[in-house]
Amino acid sequence: MQDPSRTATGYPAPSVHHANGGQPPPPATAYPYTAPPPYPQPQYYNPNYGAPRSYASRSFFRAFFATMICLAVVFGVILIVTWLVLRPSLPHFTVHTFSLTNLSTTAQSISATWHVAFLVRNGNKKMTVTYNALRSSVFYRTNYIAESQLAPFKQDTKSETTLNATLSAAGAYLEPRVIDDLNSERTSGSVLFDVQVLASTSFRSGSWRFRTRVLKVLCRKVPVGVSSNATSGELVGGDRECQDMRFLLGPVQARIK
Repeated sequence: MQDPSRTATGYPAPSVHHANGGQPPPPATAYPYTAPPPYPQPQYYNPNYGAPRSYASRSFFRAFFATMICLAVVFGVILIVTWLVLRPSLPHFTVHTFSLTNLSTTAQSISATWHVAFLVRNGNKKMTVTYNALRSSVFYRTNYIAESQLAPFKQDTKSETTLNATLSAAGAYLEPRVIDDLNSERTSGSVLFDVQVLASTSFRSGSWRFRTRVLKVLCRKVPVGVSSNATSGELVGGDRECQDMRFLLGPVQARIK
């Protein structure tokens, strides 16, 4: 056993050097070293960020489209009910008189004057009809011959109006085969012409006014009694009803058949 009184031998103890003149630092004195940087704070993603604004936008557009659909449905129902109550119908056209004067033909032209009187009847009980930009035309089969512009007029409910038109042609060109067909009909004692009326029409009942539309009226195969040697003739067989009546798209134009 070793004697505790003896001095221990071995490596010398390391000396401690202090920066403050060999003295240890006073209490509560920090050692001179650089403090480590603070740890970065973790960033968290919030999936709900901005959701309230997006939800509000979607809700606005849904409400807007729903309102537009409702207004369209209501407006459509109002139009249907108005149409059923008023029940607008097309006016009725009849060729009352039809005469031909100064008729002459060459190998490929025709000259003549046509006088026609239409009876126009508005059968609507609650709607007036206004006619503007009226034009009347005369055709032989599908071949245009002449036209005339007519004065506008207005019809009250359940009323009848006489519409007069005078159409003239001076050397109007027709193909030779068409002239031959016309002269061939003259030998039988009558010639069939087609008479057309175009008008910009609008229907109105009180404060209700329907949009303006182009009305086409075509009176087919109206016979005029004229022989080969005659230059004039009259309507044969009395009044002729115009069966072909319909609305067209676009403005009034001539030479539509």
